[in-house]
Amino acid sequence: MSNTINGTNSTSNTNNSTNGQSISNAVNTALGKDDFLKLLMTELKNQDPLQPLDNKDFISQMAQFSSLEQMNNVAKSMEDLSKSMFNFAQQATLTQGAAMIGKWVGGINVTDSTPMEGVVEAVKWLDGEPTVQIRKSDGTLADLELNLVTLVMDKAPVNNDTGDTGDTTDTTTDTIDTNESTDDKNDPATT
Repeated sequence: MSNTINGTNSTSNTNNSTNGQSISNAVNTALGKDDFLKLLMTELKNQDPLQPLDNKDFISQMAQFSSLEQMNNVAKSMEDLSKSMFNFAQQATLTQGAAMIGKWVGGINVTDSTPMEGVVEAVKWLDGEPTVQIRKSDGTLADLELNLVTLVMDKAPVNNDTGDTGDTTDTTTDTIDTNESTDDKNDPATT
């Protein structure tokens, strides 16, 4: 005597309903490990003593259950791996953006397709996209999606028309003449 349980009967009856209900009903009607063990115990308790459950059927059901559980474990592992890879990709993208902080970048503004350039001040997630926040030459802040950055330089390029780099940071350095002596007493030329 062999009993077969078909888990698709209950879900096929719900296919006439809306899509959302069909999916939630399919999830709710799926048999789990506990359900299988309860069913197996009930089957063993209620079997005909004159015709007990055949060992082959019992072993077959256990093997099927074991395979199903392993497939569920593999699916869960794949889902976890997928999440981990997604998180790793996000971290790698943020690291790439963080390496641009303080550098001059150029790219295309997605809203109006105009060129945008400036010094990267921050990296952030904006609407699910990695974005660099740049300070443009006029001093305003703007957001530029990381995948739209087309040029990265240590400092702004020289403007050929004016010779101006467009960089507003002070790059002048003070020089100290090491040949001058501040102590006239030790200077042989003054004695």
